[in-house]
Amino acid sequence: QAGSSLTDLTTTATPTDQGYYKIKGQKLFISAGDHDGADNIIHLALVRIKDAPPGIKGISLFIIPKKRIKADGSLEFNDVNCTGIYHKLGYRGAPITQLAFGENDDCRGWLVGEANKGLAYMFQMMNGARIDVGLAAACISSAAYYASLEYARERPQGRKLTSKDPLSPQVPIIEHADVRRMLLFQKSIVEGSLALLIQCGLYEDLEHVTEGEERENYNLLLELLTPVAKSYPSEMGILSCSQGLQILGGYGFCEEFPLEQLYRDVRIHPIHEGTTGIQGMDLLGRKMMMKKGKAAQLYLAEVRKAIREAQDDMELKPFADKLQLAVGQLENVTAHLFGIAAKEGPEMFLADATLYLEFFGIIAIAWQWLRQAVCARKALQKNPGESDVNFYNGKMVACRYFFGYELPKIEGLAIRLLSGDGLTVTMKNEYFED
Repeated sequence: QAGSSLTDLTTTATPTDQGYYKIKGQKLFISAGDHDGADNIIHLALVRIKDAPPGIKGISLFIIPKKRIKADGSLEFNDVNCTGIYHKLGYRGAPITQLAFGENDDCRGWLVGEANKGLAYMFQMMNGARIDVGLAAACISSAAYYASLEYARERPQGRKLTSKDPLSPQVPIIEHADVRRMLLFQKSIVEGSLALLIQCGLYEDLEHVTEGEERENYNLLLELLTPVAKSYPSEMGILSCSQGLQILGGYGFCEEFPLEQLYRDVRIHPIHEGTTGIQGMDLLGRKMMMKKGKAAQLYLAEVRKAIREAQDDMELKPFADKLQLAVGQLENVTAHLFGIAAKEGPEMFLADATLYLEFFGIIAIAWQWLRQAVCARKALQKNPGESDVNFYNGKMVACRYFFGYELPKIEGLAIRLLSGDGLTVTMKNEYFED
């Protein structure tokens, strides 16, 4: 039951003189933890070796197969039992299981790397997995966007508000301003999220082909943006799919159309591979302080580089100026919160870390939309064909939407983050009683 509190994990490993450890304990919420789609299933598990130091310093990483390999190359049962399958809201194509290790005292595990360094090893995998979660959320949101766009183009209902003739033909609902607003919300979230994820992919690729300080810089940028790339598509994907469902009206609530499944499926992403609350604490409590703030400064330099490029285009200058102000707010809020950390400690400092993550994420997506707008403007100046003109103008309109509708939301978040009243820290649990 440790969940995200890895300090409290209780699965144990007892060493033997045979090169393996005896494993005993449980592992919960394991995606595809047991199924008949493969001859064997190999688990990676964080386990505490007998007499290891307390807390996260005593966590080791183990390989635990469902079936172990015998001397003759055949497989035999490794005392890994599926004790339950969770019946989930969505993602029903992947069985999520509860596993028991060593019920018959015959589960064998093999240590990965050195003892008591499992958490560091796990995070090498986890950072990539978190970006994958953000990508999966963006893909589901993208499917919802295109499904609702198709429906909006085909579904006739009502007439323009300026139409006075009740016998005139009905218009497709995409003609209505509120439907366009919902579609633009979806488009700006989906394509903004994908842009940020691709940016992270670029930093990871560059990390592999550079050396020295340059390589470290790309690693720091990737580390800083990973919690944002995981959480923004995940959280906003829920809202994006919800708007898509809304466009379909009652049909969106029915199984005959894909929106209801997409809405259910997307809901898992703010939860698994580190909840949004964990991502917020990771960003504010670790990543913004990493290397004495070097990661944050590198990121701000990247954003300001995009701002300077956009300011050279008079049509984009208003957006660049808005992002410049947002960056100033980010610096102001961050400095204020660091002051709280120094004066009042970690509880007060991280109380609204999730809101800080949301605040940071909106600005990061605005950065990506400004970069896309710069590219679109350059492409439009080359007199492209009609379909490309529509594509690039669509990018420009989505950028305008994000800066006009989404970026202003940071104002309210900044007010809350600057208040520092510690409401959720100082209140008593009894106040929830009815």
